Amino acid sequence: VESPDGDLKIVPMGDMFNHAGEYPEIEPSYDEEGNYYAYTTYDIPPNTPLRISYGDPTNPSFLFARYGFLDDTTPATFCKLIPPHINKEMEELGYCQKRMLFYKTGDVSDEVWDVLLYQHLSSTKIGDKRMLMTSHREGDYETKQMLHEKYYGETSGLLLEHIEGFIAQLDKLSGKVEGRSVEEHPRLPLILKHNQFVRDTFMTVRNRYFGY
Repeated sequence: VESPDGDLKIVPMGDMFNHAGEYPEIEPSYDEEGNYYAYTTYDIPPNTPLRISYGDPTNPSFLFARYGFLDDTTPATFCKLIPPHINKEMEELGYCQKRMLFYKTGDVSDEVWDVLLYQHLSSTKIGDKRMLMTSHREGDYETKQMLHEKYYGETSGLLLEHIEGFIAQLDKLSGKVEGRSVEEHPRLPLILKHNQFVRDTFMTVRNRYFGY
């Protein structure tokens, strides 16, 4: 169980709760002495499983890496866009794994578009970059939308480049496991299932915006 300070602890009984991607039945908490309490989040009918959230439900890769299972019920996944340098302005625009999302429906979160636009303007149009940050801080949706429309060709190009580059990486990684024994590497099927889940989401986004 993960405590509020990010520490991982073994909690008798509390460790028996399984993971729920959305609408967990249990909300854990700690008192000042570190005692663990489990509270129900709603009036639970009989024979209902009691589950907690193991972490961000929109980042199945984190859950897979830490706990060794794939939550394929998640509605979205982190878009895997990791700039060489993440500054305060990018964080202000919403750069974090919980908000930079590709959805299984093919939609892309607003934060992804904002960061792509910021990246493009940082190297080409400093004045428009300032306008982007000002409109974001002041809640000026019209100006922000105007900038997105003005540079959609450039930002959509960056999006497509990222999608195709990451799909190529996944395919290369998956190709390396061909011929390997599942008996020697029992986690291979789960790893491949995770990679396919991410790939399918990326492909859906590509089809949604680029038609293939």
